Amino acid sequence: MKTIVFTSAAAKAFDTPQARAAVGGDIRKLRGRDGSRMRAGGYCVLFEEDAKTILVVHVGRRRAASYSAEAMRMPQKIVTPNGEELVVLSRAEFDRLAALAAIAEEDAADVAAYDAAKADLAAGRDERLPAEVSALLLRGAGLVAAIRKWRGMRQTELAERAGVSQGYLSDLESGRRKGANETLEALAKALDVPAGWLG
Repeated sequence: MKTIVFTSAAAKAFDTPQARAAVGGDIRKLRGRDGSRMRAGGYCVLFEEDAKTILVVHVGRRRAASYSAEAMRMPQKIVTPNGEELVVLSRAEFDRLAALAAIAEEDAADVAAYDAAKADLAAGRDERLPAEVSALLLRGAGLVAAIRKWRGMRQTELAERAGVSQGYLSDLESGRRKGANETLEALAKALDVPAGWLG
């Protein structure tokens, strides 16, 4: 069985009920890259894997294609340099070509997002989270709760160290509230992790 590891940026994007619900979908290799993508619902997950690990580098909303059947339905006049040729397609063929164009555009956007995530990792702007934190995320824990549990802390202990109430911390962990940057920095300090993991 492979270990799944998130980057900190991918973990923050995954830390929403909508993204969690999208797990499990259409998986394909990215063209010309070592990575793969999984599309489910309105979300896309970009990852790479080796014999032991799946590294999730990006989680985000799927890119809306600009090729719509409506836009391509407009009458088009195609003229060759000698002014003679027109191309007329059946509706079925036109719809098929429009769908292929939309898929190609979304695939290109996935490759660009993958390249950006890999560049962030290589440049040190993002980093891998511990496998234990990633496993807790996949089991449904929020990001703050996953890191807290990985550090072996109780909510009350973390709340006290970070200078927030236990109820507020509970709201942050459950996603009912979003923390201000100062709060996330205090939590990161109390958890002894880089602030970028949380904010």
